[in-house]
Amino acid sequence: MSEMTRDFFSDSPLLAGPLIAMLLFCTVFVLAVVRVLRAERAHVDAMANLPLEGESEARHG
Repeated sequence: MSEMTRDFFSDSPLLAGPLIAMLLFCTVFVLAVVRVLRAERAHVDAMANLPLEGESEARHG
């Protein structure tokens, strides 16, 4: 990076917004991954079968 761009970005107050957004995104992503990895197998299986429940009771026509 040139000295001019380094000076611009180091003094820019607008740089805080994207940094906060990236930090928030990373935090939510890590929390979602942790929640998925800690989920019990029975809960995951129950959630996977939700779209199929009650299929025999559906009325067509």
